[in-house]
Amino acid sequence: MKRIISIILIVVIFIYSPAVYAYDIEKYKVQFNSWNKNIKIASDLLDEAEKELKNGNEIQACLKQREAANYGIEATESLIKAFQISGSTDDLTNIRDGLSKWKELKDFC
Repeated sequence: MKRIISIILIVVIFIYSPAVYAYDIEKYKVQFNSWNKNIKIASDLLDEAEKELKNGNEIQACLKQREAANYGIEATESLIKAFQISGSTDDLTNIRDGLSKWKELKDFC
């Protein structure tokens, strides 16, 4: 009887494990794609802010900087979630520090 129950449990585990794993991979991809998209937008906005500042338009530069920071925050939070999904959460110190820097940048001007 124990052997039959063990076999049934093994079969059930094998049936449901790939589905859970595939779901985690899809969630990881979504978060990582969000990171890539948002960090690119943030970088482009920071470039625009720098150009505005060089042109003497401090207000527009500040607005671009804040917008960039919002995208940077969203990107970094997505990256943290991607690492959590993948199980790579041993040392997220640098990523969390980066998140703090984006928040500081948002509040700077």
